[in-house]
Amino acid sequence: MNEHREPDAAEAAPSPAEMLAITEQQQKRTERELDADPGILFGAWGLAWLLGFAELFLTIGREPIVVIPLWASLAIFFGFLGTAGAITAWHLTRTMRGIRGPSRVAGAMYGWSWTLGFVALGAMMGATARLGISHEVYALLWTAGSGLLVGVLFLSGGALMGDRWQYGIGLWILLVNAVGAFAGIPGHYLVMSLAGGGAFLVAGLVLSLKPAPGQAGAPEVRS
Repeated sequence: MNEHREPDAAEAAPSPAEMLAITEQQQKRTERELDADPGILFGAWGLAWLLGFAELFLTIGREPIVVIPLWASLAIFFGFLGTAGAITAWHLTRTMRGIRGPSRVAGAMYGWSWTLGFVALGAMMGATARLGISHEVYALLWTAGSGLLVGVLFLSGGALMGDRWQYGIGLWILLVNAVGAFAGIPGHYLVMSLAGGGAFLVAGLVLSLKPAPGQAGAPEVRS
């Protein structure tokens, strides 16, 4: 004798309200796991630009305040940028840890874009140096090119993550870099140090003071 029982549809599937609550809960958990700390990212780049471009302002120009070789001045500057880039890559890798699928691949590709971009920029500048241009033009191409690359990368990151703050910072960096280039050397460096590095630091401070996603929302639904 085989008994046949019809499945209880009400017990088999949650209600639409429960499904919506579960979806919102999972979305908030994902946002907390994937949310990059703006204090770390913007703080690292803010300090790198504030100190790095200030160092260039003091050491490069027709009458530098501090006299050191051009290669040493640029090495210090890119040391600051390299440190900020390494912190960015480390933080993004840490944020994406445990995530699978397209999101992880996209995050890894974006992280590598920073390294590959600066390697390509260095190679192109190395080729430019062989043309016999002046030290002043060479220095401006290096730093303006770096500002362009960083601005575009922040635009890409903002578009990838749907982050309006990051996208806005990218736009601001592109604007400041373009306008500052007309100030020449060393004026460009002072503009980038104060307007560029300062913008990073202000944005990082503002975002660090904001509550984390889901922190101020409604309590989570537990099954």
